[in-house]
Amino acid sequence: MTTASVPIPDEGELQLGAVRLPAGRILRTQGDTDEPVAWITEAAVPQPGPIWSALSTLHSQTGLVPILVPSGRGNDLGASCVEPIDVADVDLADAAVMLEHRWTDGLPEPWQTGPEWDEEREWAAEMRAPFGAGYPGLAPAIDTALPPTTLTEALQRFPASRIALVPAARPADVLPVLGWIPGNWDSAFPADAPVGFSAVLRSWEERFGARLFALSHDQAWLLVERPPRDLDAALPMAAEHFVFCDEPAGRQPVQTTAAEIAGAPVWYFWWD
Repeated sequence: MTTASVPIPDEGELQLGAVRLPAGRILRTQGDTDEPVAWITEAAVPQPGPIWSALSTLHSQTGLVPILVPSGRGNDLGASCVEPIDVADVDLADAAVMLEHRWTDGLPEPWQTGPEWDEEREWAAEMRAPFGAGYPGLAPAIDTALPPTTLTEALQRFPASRIALVPAARPADVLPVLGWIPGNWDSAFPADAPVGFSAVLRSWEERFGARLFALSHDQAWLLVERPPRDLDAALPMAAEHFVFCDEPAGRQPVQTTAAEIAGAPVWYFWWD
């Protein structure tokens, strides 16, 4: 079953396997094409985690990737669905190259001199410690999985959310299908940003079993089956987080992120 052959469900209530969903509507892009890209419930569903799990299990039959859209801040997912991008473009993207470029691109150039640039270099050194100007490279894959109960409990704690169904081959491909670009995308992100984001998410799926399970217009949540388990192992992964979500308001020191994600079943990102 290819993504192109998967129809978006009709508006109204929906039954998929044993899962019955409340009334939903078609989610369309905000670009010139006004293209339908997903189905989404009209209202938030309480305790959506188990429903997400059941719908994920059905993906091989439906071709639809479930995504939770939490209530409250950033609830308007459609605001960031700009223009769908061919998922085949992700096959040509290199996550390692993209991450290294974003790591070095955020540093002042040698010709940029003066007190303000000295302060910028000092800030960059503090934020990137214990790493320096050179990108540390991709974090090694983790083989040891968290107990299934840990993942289940993390999902059960997730707040009431609308449920979106996106025709995609895997969770990482949801972003180009939606044409999703976060937050103040017009000034901070290139038009092909969903390709780069998707390439990184594919890499995280493969190395850490990290699956995109919730999304808003400026936030993302990943459920992580095989996170790095201690601080030393988490540091190179935290460097990847640092450049994946590089808006100033969403950025924090690499060492702070490493302490948060070591052994954590959920990774959270916020772009402002």
